[in-house]
Amino acid sequence: MSSAMRDIDDAVMQKFQTDGVVCLRQQFDPHWIDLTRRGIQRNLENPGRFFRDHTPEGSPGRYVFDFWSWPEIPEFRDLIFGSPAAAIAGRLMGAQKTVLLMDNWFMRERGATNGAPWHHDEPYFDFEGRMCILWMPMEPVSRKDGLRFVKGSHRWGKLFMASQFSENVPFTCDGDDYAEVPDIDAAPVEYEFLSWDMEPGDCLVFDFRTLHAATAGNTPLDQTIHRMSLRFGAEDVMFRPRGEWTWEITEYLMKQGQQANACLGTRITPLVWER
Repeated sequence: MSSAMRDIDDAVMQKFQTDGVVCLRQQFDPHWIDLTRRGIQRNLENPGRFFRDHTPEGSPGRYVFDFWSWPEIPEFRDLIFGSPAAAIAGRLMGAQKTVLLMDNWFMRERGATNGAPWHHDEPYFDFEGRMCILWMPMEPVSRKDGLRFVKGSHRWGKLFMASQFSENVPFTCDGDDYAEVPDIDAAPVEYEFLSWDMEPGDCLVFDFRTLHAATAGNTPLDQTIHRMSLRFGAEDVMFRPRGEWTWEITEYLMKQGQQANACLGTRITPLVWER
């Protein structure tokens, strides 16, 4: 049995189900961290079609990311298919199979004051089912510079409008299924928060509906930081186009032959783990 499977016992799985997020220590040895750093640098030098720069005007440090880069970045392919990541995700989701939904790295440069506002991931993507995100820091990260979660928010039974990271302005999400994200910072006593100091090799795994945010608008970063997020789904994940705000992802997948209201089946969303 792999170390990932040994470390994820019933207590950890129950915590994931209850809290919506767990922090796992030293799941990735230095080889995987170095490989991921090199992949991010390669991608920075050769941005892909989904490269995004969400740096606000006048910011002294950039906030950039790219996604669905793994077919062109060999380091990311090795991480996805060779590391414990997919097994960790599958075990926590209680899946028989794990499908890669998306690779997505982030870089915030020294001096940056913006980050991700309060949000959860599901409304940004055309996927429904059991899904999680595995988040890895490439440098030591303090609680104030990492992710902060609203404990148990994945069990509220709500979908919140997707926010644009550069200005924290909601997209127009069609239909009555999407609520406005509550002003969590205005009433912090109403919520229980989870966050951790982390080292390279540690990872967070959280549900697609767990509300979370990164440091934004407070103290400028004193170092450039890199993060890798791998989004995974269980065998029951379906492709369901959401609306105009996800049109680019919808079009991209459908051009690869993905059928609406069907299980995933494209080269960009491969099977990466089975029990």
